[in-house]
Parts: sequence; structure tokens; C-alpha cells
Amino acid sequence: MNFMRMRLTFKMPKKYDLFIHISVIALIVIGTLMITSTSVGETYNNDTVVIKTFIKQLGFVILSYLAMVFMANNFTMSRAKWWSQTIGVLLLGMLLACLMFDPSGGSRAWLRLSLPMIGEVTLQPSEFFKVFMIVLMAVTVETTRRKENYSCWTIIKVPVIFMLLGVFFIGLQNDAGSIMVLAVICGVCFLIPTHKSLRKLQHILMVLILIGGIASLFLLTPAGLKVVSKLPFLQEHQLSRFIIADNPFSDPFVDGYQLINSLYAFATGKWTGLGLGQSIQKMLYLPEAKTDYILAITVEELGIGGFLYILFFYVIIMYRLFYYAFKAKSEGYKILLVGTAIYMFVHFLFNVGGVTGLLPLTGVPLLFISSGSSSLLSICCAVGISQAVIAKMRNGN
Repeated sequence: MNFMRMRLTFKMPKKYDLFIHISVIALIVIGTLMITSTSVGETYNNDTVVIKTFIKQLGFVILSYLAMVFMANNFTMSRAKWWSQTIGVLLLGMLLACLMFDPSGGSRAWLRLSLPMIGEVTLQPSEFFKVFMIVLMAVTVETTRRKENYSCWTIIKVPVIFMLLGVFFIGLQNDAGSIMVLAVICGVCFLIPTHKSLRKLQHILMVLILIGGIASLFLLTPAGLKVVSKLPFLQEHQLSRFIIADNPFSDPFVDGYQLINSLYAFATGKWTGLGLGQSIQKMLYLPEAKTDYILAITVEELGIGGFLYILFFYVIIMYRLFYYAFKAKSEGYKILLVGTAIYMFVHFLFNVGGVTGLLPLTGVPLLFISSGSSSLLSICCAVGISQAVIAKMRNGN
């Protein structure tokens, strides 16, 4: 693999999708604005926290944007095939290394690095592992699609091994939200290939997805909650999330505290909001205001209009990704495009559902908006890969 052929440029490739690019920038802008605004709630013990937060976030934005441009200009299936397993082993090592650090919110999902002039920076390898699995499945399908004599296990062997190891290590981290997101992404991507040896397993998976969907809806009902309370593998903090989603006022001062204040923020914001910087709930009422509950602060300050702004650009990105996925002749390209769209959709669904009490909180960030270098960098890499695919399709490759 010749590194000298890599393009180092600040420009996107020819015939990339401008609508996706503008939407990404629009979401990053409001995300940076809200992360900075939310940090005002931390000034009680640090007068410089706002400027430090802005500078740190600006650094993450620049790094993530450059990563997106780099991927858009340099991603190819051949390079992905060459590097996929090496990167996969590295990510598995990072997932395992997270277990050496102290837990946060009941999970050991982060690597903590102390950098001079910047302070502590956290990395969440599970976010990068989601993108890795999308790429690995695409490469595997592209490599085997013309091998009619290949058995099902021969095709899925490598992705399944990495998937199981990833789920096992993330399970040790106690990060159920990432496991659910990863399972949905891989499940949907697996339904795309048309290889005849995969059809039986795909039919079984479709039935399991249907059953899982119905079961999930049932578990959110009062009768389902009784079933959840008897599940032996659920830990106490995981069970409490189901209980609080059903009725946050059942424990208003401990487990239900954040969700109640989140709902207050939504109710206060109404259509136009209190104004940028005017949130009350970010003043220590929502300890996770910059991450899990940033949407609540956004609505409180910018109103339902702020939410519709985010939703609008999310829809544009996902629509364009599905648009090109339906046009793609390569099944590998389809998986990359659909996988990125599903990655965004599931994060949006779980985050919005969690902060509004419609779903149990999973700790899944709102991509482009929530604070966190890992989620921003990983989704920008995924979008960059999609832009590389789109550019190749529009150039006839």
C-alpha cells in the first residue's frame, strides 16, 4: 500500500454531495454553539470554563473536519481491505484498555488522556468500532460477492468474529447503549447483500428483528416493566432507567432527577425558547447537560425551532445517503451508505427518546451536537467515507 498516493488537501473531492456537506457544517455549528452555552453552568467553580470549552471544542471540530475531508479524498475499498483487520485488532485493544480506567456513569467506556495546555481528553473506542464494523462488512461483501460457491460461514466469518469480540469487550465496559446501536447497525447492513448462501440467515434475522421490535414495545408498557424487573442480567442502574422512563416522579430526587429537569426544559422552551444562553436547567440541574441532555438545553434556549433545525439537517443527510444507496450498483457501497444513515438514525432515536422519557436512557450521544471528541470524529469519518463513495459513483467509478 503506497502512502505517497494519499491526497492531503483541505478540499472535498470532485462531485461530492454539497447538501450533505452543508448539513454537516450546520449541525456542527449549532452543536459547538450549544456546548459552549451549556458550559456556562460550570462557571460556579471555574471562571475560564467557557473559553476553555470553546477552544477545546473548536480543536475537536477542526480535527474531525480534516478527518472527514481526508476520508472523502482517500477512502477506497482496496485500502479498506488492506487495513481493516489491523485497525480492528487495534480497536479491540483499545476497548480492552478502557477497563483499566475508573468508571463514569457506571461504565468503563473511555480512555482518559491528559494533554498539555488542553487538559483531560477522553476517547470512546466503541464509537470508532461502529464505523469500523460498517466498513468491514462492506469490504467483506465486496470481496465475496462474485464467489458463488462460498458458504455462509466463509462470508460472514471475519465480521462475526470481530462483532462478537467487540460486543464482549463493550459488555465488560457495561455499555449496553453501544451494544444496542452496534447490533442494529450490523443487523441492517447484513440484510443488504444478495449472495444466495446468506438468504436463509437473512430471513431468520428479519424474523428476529420483527420479534425484537415487538418485544421492545411491550417492555415499555406497565406489564412489560414487570417482566423487565425480573430479568436476572439487568443491573440495578439499568433497571432504574426503565422505571424512570415509565414514571420519573417515582424517584424525583435521585434516578428521576435529570429526566424531570429535562422535561422542565422542554416545557419551558416552547416554540421560541428563552434565548441563547438563558437556560435555567444548565445551572447544575442537569449534570450531563453537555452530553446526554444537550437537546433539552437546546430546546429550552432555542425552542422547538431549535429541535426542528437539527431534525431538518439530519433528514437531509439521511435522505441523501439512502438516495445514493438505492442508486449504487456495488453492494459494498450500499452498506457504507446505509450503515452511516442507520448509525445517525439510531443515535438520534435513542438520544431523543431518552431525554424525553419515551425510551430508557442509554447514554448514546446526539451526533454532531453532544460534547465528545469520539462521537464527532467517528461520525465525520463515516460521512467522509460516504462522500468518497458518492464522488466515485458520480464520477462513474
